[in-house]
Amino acid sequence: MLHRYVRTGHRRVDGWLSRLDALLIASVGRWQSAQGVVGSVGEIGVHHGRLFILLALLRKADERAFAVDLFDDQQFNVDQSGQGDETAFRNNLVRFGIAPASIEVVRGNSLDLAWAGLSGRLGPSVRLFSIDGGHTAEITRHDLGIADDSLGDGGVIVLDDYFNPEFPAVSEGMCRFMAERPGALAPFAIGDNKLLLARPDWAGRYRGMLADAVPSRHFVRDTELFGQPVTVFRTPRTPMQFIRQTGLTRRLRSHPLGRALKPIIRRFVQG
Repeated sequence: MLHRYVRTGHRRVDGWLSRLDALLIASVGRWQSAQGVVGSVGEIGVHHGRLFILLALLRKADERAFAVDLFDDQQFNVDQSGQGDETAFRNNLVRFGIAPASIEVVRGNSLDLAWAGLSGRLGPSVRLFSIDGGHTAEITRHDLGIADDSLGDGGVIVLDDYFNPEFPAVSEGMCRFMAERPGALAPFAIGDNKLLLARPDWAGRYRGMLADAVPSRHFVRDTELFGQPVTVFRTPRTPMQFIRQTGLTRRLRSHPLGRALKPIIRRFVQG
């Protein structure tokens, strides 16, 4: 079921999760299990469950899964970044073989929550925590704090829309969090619309694992974010992106011939 969900099943659920981002998260979750990393899995802002179902499928039999959402309290959805629907969410769980009774549902505004008050219900620590709730700077900063407080050894946080120009406040909130808690988290991978973070002493291990797990056609480059090495992956969607993300093109970038051809190709492509 997990393999099918990553490949095509997630498209049957309303929401925002590309196949590449599903692959990145699934690779992290499977590797965690192989390495003995344990903890709950969960998400703030589940909408209809597109990403949450992936997290639930990744958990082991003795691990908890939790979903935090406003659901009916949409008056607090100030930025209209999504609209959680508990009936659709629960129906989608059943469609993919997940018993709704096995999920801890927390209804309400995440700004009213803290991990200290949730851990008794949701488990002592979390290994996979998706943040896709309110997209204001304050909500993003606050939700990152909840996730950071919950994170167990080897845990990973998945942040939605960090580079989405429609929601620039997410980037602002992330920057506020990083300034308030310097060194707490290190980004290690950027996908189509997800930023993956871990403790600094785990980030390099995750980058190495993803380099082997993700097909090379998705690799864009290694770069830095917040002073930490990070790998960028993308789904190529145009002919030029396909060309740029081939192994030959990557080798040419550092070759004198490639550097000479670059401005010519750019003029041709840009007209």
